[in-house]
Amino acid sequence: MTTHLSAGGRLLAERLGALVGPPAEAAEGPVPRARALAAAAEPAVAATAGTPPLPPYVEHVLARWSLLHDLPFRYLVPDARLLPSESIRFFRLDGGWLECLRAGALAVGGDGSRERAGTRTLLPQVTAAVTEQLPLVREVQRTRMSIPVAADLLAEARAAGELTAGAAAPVPVTGFLLRSSLVSAWPGMEVRAWHSDDPAVVRPGVDPDELARTRPDLVVELLRLERLSPSVLVALFRGAPRLVWLEEPPQSVQFGLEADGTGWRAPIRDGAGPDLGSVPVPMRPGPVPGVVDVAGLAHNLDQAHPLPQPRGGAAVALSLLQAPSRQRFGASTPPA
Repeated sequence: MTTHLSAGGRLLAERLGALVGPPAEAAEGPVPRARALAAAAEPAVAATAGTPPLPPYVEHVLARWSLLHDLPFRYLVPDARLLPSESIRFFRLDGGWLECLRAGALAVGGDGSRERAGTRTLLPQVTAAVTEQLPLVREVQRTRMSIPVAADLLAEARAAGELTAGAAAPVPVTGFLLRSSLVSAWPGMEVRAWHSDDPAVVRPGVDPDELARTRPDLVVELLRLERLSPSVLVALFRGAPRLVWLEEPPQSVQFGLEADGTGWRAPIRDGAGPDLGSVPVPMRPGPVPGVVDVAGLAHNLDQAHPLPQPRGGAAVALSLLQAPSRQRFGASTPPA
């Protein structure tokens, strides 16, 4: 009958054999014992020599964890007072913490000296593979591709020389947590990040898609954007942006007025550039309050900024149009 020893059992047998020695040790001399002691003293070499790469699924799961997927929320916000209602908190992921997370996952199969040495030796290779996987986690999460397809894309990129296996440099990952009613009110809210917060470079009213096409060097890649609860949103970026903005979804274009104390105002627009000021909005008298006097509003606009011909319905509608709101968070305040 043949007994198959586990890895721990084989290690124990080797060490006991090295200490006790084989029966014919006196005839053979100290050489076999010295070899056994040398093998026991270098477990990392035996544990990692010829180690095959991790399966794509394991690499993907480690990359998910590196982007805080599947982690309990109390690990991110241990006290609710750290993220009060209607607040946003920016952060940077601790690379040492993530490395310990991956090391713990790799060492789950054993806690012996050989396993720990093997984990330390394997960890740089795993970290490089996970770094390559980070941009694809969101695509898999959104079901745009599968894990095998993502692995094939990475293999093709390496074959084409775009990536060097095991040589990917660690990338700083930053992000924010937003707790606000905006998260539930605007489930399609867009998040953009840029490498510059200079208003002359990233203008407040610029089209983000057009800016991304003309200046791709300014774009900070979005790695994760997910609602953790009806009122909490998490976003992670590949790098450290200088400017982050939140924008209402495009379908939120509507007509509206700007509050002004006890009344309302409408911006003056001619379609050729930015707003030219604003005018008070007159209301119709009568038993029903809050009804706009459209003819009076058109007269006020014509008086403040005459056009080649009196304003019609389209020109008045242009002044009442409210585009999606955009909130900018810059790393610094530009000089006046």
